[in-house]
Amino acid sequence: MPRKLVDPETGQVFDNVVFIRTKEQQKAWQDKKRVAEPRRHSFTFSHMENTKEVISMLTTVELGYFLMLQTFIDYENNMLVKSQKDKIPMSRRDIGKVLGISNRSIVKKHIDNFLEKGLLTTKQVTVNGKEYTALFVNPKYHFKGATNNAKVVKTFSSQIRKLYSHKGIKPADMGFLYLLIPYLHMKDNTLCSNPYEPDVKKVDALSMSEISEITGLDRKNVLTRICRLKWDGMRVFAKVVTGKETHLKVNPRVFWRQDGEPPQVLVDMFLIKGK
Repeated sequence: MPRKLVDPETGQVFDNVVFIRTKEQQKAWQDKKRVAEPRRHSFTFSHMENTKEVISMLTTVELGYFLMLQTFIDYENNMLVKSQKDKIPMSRRDIGKVLGISNRSIVKKHIDNFLEKGLLTTKQVTVNGKEYTALFVNPKYHFKGATNNAKVVKTFSSQIRKLYSHKGIKPADMGFLYLLIPYLHMKDNTLCSNPYEPDVKKVDALSMSEISEITGLDRKNVLTRICRLKWDGMRVFAKVVTGKETHLKVNPRVFWRQDGEPPQVLVDMFLIKGK
């Protein structure tokens, strides 16, 4: 029911006020919204420090497969499921299909590798009265749900899947993207050596040479991947040139470290313009 709100100092009357919240009620509402956010926007959290362990264990191609797989984890328990609507555990055949691998022995090889390294685990579960041997992603590295940890990156599932299936993009390109997760600054998605530095003036942006060193690619191949990674009129990377130095920002529609939506002015930097 609409209400009137009167400013006690000025006497100004505000008509048709629908909600009035105390500070405590506002905090409770924000907390509830934050918990629900992963469901609504369909993203996973990636532990920035712990992903360094994954990077040390896998090849770039394997990192691309693992990045794709973690978009299928269930909100409740980190089980790999066919979809959030169809909570049936993914079979090895399902996994091969989403990864684009038709050879069953190769699918098995990669799953066994992830299991051996502790990135995946198995467990018997019952869904709709039927028994399954389900696969779970280790929440040490990627998970869904609420968190107070500031050293995490939100990875948006739909964009990762679109990228993975985009013509010309290979698993190694997605692995290249995974390699950069630990270097994402929380203010504006700049790739930097000190991603937890709160003062943007002190951010040490990674040079192209440093990105080459991190990814193990020469400058030409780095530039090739930067140009290749795009989808639906958007680029994954934006190059920022300052004097003779060039550094990169990552599209906040792919990775983002803050609550809520990124500012539109930042998103617009990644629109594909011209030829």
